[in-house]
Amino acid sequence: MKKNILIINPVATDKWNATDAEYLRECASVDAFIKVINIEKGPISIESFYDEAFAVPGILELVEENKNNFNGIVINCFADPGVFAAREICCVPIVGPGEVAMLLASMLGHKFSIITVKKSAVPMFEIKAKKMGVEEKLASIEYINIPVLDLEKEAGRTIDELMKSINRATNEKGAEIIVLGCTGMSFLYSDLAKKINIPIVEPAAASLKTLETLIDLKLSCSKAGLFF
Repeated sequence: MKKNILIINPVATDKWNATDAEYLRECASVDAFIKVINIEKGPISIESFYDEAFAVPGILELVEENKNNFNGIVINCFADPGVFAAREICCVPIVGPGEVAMLLASMLGHKFSIITVKKSAVPMFEIKAKKMGVEEKLASIEYINIPVLDLEKEAGRTIDELMKSINRATNEKGAEIIVLGCTGMSFLYSDLAKKINIPIVEPAAASLKTLETLIDLKLSCSKAGLFF
């Protein structure tokens, strides 16, 4: 069965749609059809609680419009904006990269570290880890102090800052796994994976493959309690 998968970029720009589609199609199974769309009104990037909240109405609108046309949906941001609300209005599986990446990392070793973009994201993800029940597995959250919109503009600097943060996480904080704390870092994954000798979880690809597994197993969220 062909898997029709919708990727929602929860930002009010199509800047990353084509490159995300190309990258995720390379990661996807041969029987998967990938479509990437973005919200019409909302933030240009998500780096704060305000950005996250601003994006949610546009996300839910797209979920409502497309929920009967796809076998599963990825809300493509590490902050997972609107994921729980989207699960309430949809019967197909919906995944968020942050949730998937942290759960996956917690399976791969004793402690993991998240490398994110700005200092403002650190408490966001600390709270997220606590809510998810993986707080004890979190070694640290490091940040590179480069905004999402500048990650590609200064790719060399981005790599250098990521490596500094990864070395700090592994050498000083005891991290055994690295989680990239922004789906906008996906274009750097291959280069980073060649430079370090521990597992590195790229959340966009991880969420896509997890969604494919849920579709294959015919699993979606229970409607018996949390998601009514």
